[in-house]
Amino acid sequence: MNYLYLHGFASSPQSTKAKYMQQKFAELGLTLHVSDLNLTDFSTVTLSEQLDYLDRTYLQDNQEITVIGSSLGGFLAVQLAAQNLLVQKLVLFAPAFGFSQRIAQALGEKNIKQWQESGSREFYHYGLNRNVNLQFQFFVDAQKYSEEKLLRSLPMLIFHGINDDVVPASLSEEFAKRRSQVTLKLLNDDHALGKDLESIWQNTKQFLALATS
Repeated sequence: MNYLYLHGFASSPQSTKAKYMQQKFAELGLTLHVSDLNLTDFSTVTLSEQLDYLDRTYLQDNQEITVIGSSLGGFLAVQLAAQNLLVQKLVLFAPAFGFSQRIAQALGEKNIKQWQESGSREFYHYGLNRNVNLQFQFFVDAQKYSEEKLLRSLPMLIFHGINDDVVPASLSEEFAKRRSQVTLKLLNDDHALGKDLESIWQNTKQFLALATS
């Protein structure tokens, strides 16, 4: 089994959760691959390009894979599972379900129109610690994807903070209700899920049966 971690929107492989999980896997003698979803240039990236990159980089050797994803990374993990049967298990941290709708709601109709007219819009990039212009094509492309594309059943563990003001926990609750193999853990936390990483790790380790690996 291979293991892959996908970071969130405008983040990087150096994010707190990515580094923490990679270290915990290493302590068990396992490799957690952490992909850089910024690709060559964050300003021109799209979800389609990210998914193509992940497919050709991690899903071409016929090896089964577990994907761990945070926020947008969780949303992308679901898309990968919908596209490729090699994805056997998912662990999702505050997955950004309804991603394009969340963007539209957060920005509002006026700002979306301005983004379209100008062709790009500044977003704060947490990995780079500065604002970066992102092309409108990112939003256009994102509208093609939905968590509802995942029609098959596979084991999933979802962590979501009840105080998440970026992606409402109710989205994970609705997702879990419709799928028998989903375990949802609601935590007293926000979108970052940084209050108790040790507990998250212990639950993840148990779910993936890593203790006996």
